[in-house]
Amino acid sequence: MDEGPIKSVLDILPAYLNFFIGFLRSPRAAFAPYARTGRVHSDLTSFLLAGVGAAYLAGALMPIPGIDIQNPQGAMDEFAGWLSHQDVKALPLEALLVVLGVALAAHLIAKTFDRWQGATAKLASASTLAPAPNLAGTAEDSVNAALGFAAILLPLTTVLLLGMLSLATPALEARLGRTLLIAVIAGPLVLYMLVAIFYYLVMSFAAVHKVSWGRAAAALATAYVCIALIAVNLL
Repeated sequence: MDEGPIKSVLDILPAYLNFFIGFLRSPRAAFAPYARTGRVHSDLTSFLLAGVGAAYLAGALMPIPGIDIQNPQGAMDEFAGWLSHQDVKALPLEALLVVLGVALAAHLIAKTFDRWQGATAKLASASTLAPAPNLAGTAEDSVNAALGFAAILLPLTTVLLLGMLSLATPALEARLGRTLLIAVIAGPLVLYMLVAIFYYLVMSFAAVHKVSWGRAAAALATAYVCIALIAVNLL
């Protein structure tokens, strides 16, 4: 019997759990082995695939009574219906491509802004010394940050979202009222997203590029505003 794949899985799972716990405790420490290496790490790609698998497993084990896939009534039902008809084997690849695309686009925009800022500063001061870039390092480093961030936040987001939606039962709505029920569900989700984006996402990029939170935040803010504007115009 070929035990290669089993050994690979048994190697990935403890490594993923170690990275998972370490990331929640300190993204900078978790990303320390992958900081400014200039190459995409296979470990982080494996972690992302493990995270996608964990998210899909959570979706299968946590059904939401309020979502009727057979008779969709809203955006969440439509999304659940779309997800249920996707090829399971293709989902990790689709998630990986999305993560890589967004990370590379953000890196390119941030680097372009850094160069423009450096050129402007040189002209203004007539100095040959350019200011330190907000996002030092390479595109591979940005990909590593995106892979690690998605590997952790994808399953966490799935579990939290499904858990909050499971509260949307007719009995609880009758007891609390629609407005209060929406606040109970939306409040934790909004707080979670704020922490995920403004701390964990920024710190992931700060860690792999070995820059401060402020520099990474400045680079990402510029990049994602540009990406959002492009997406809105295209859609």
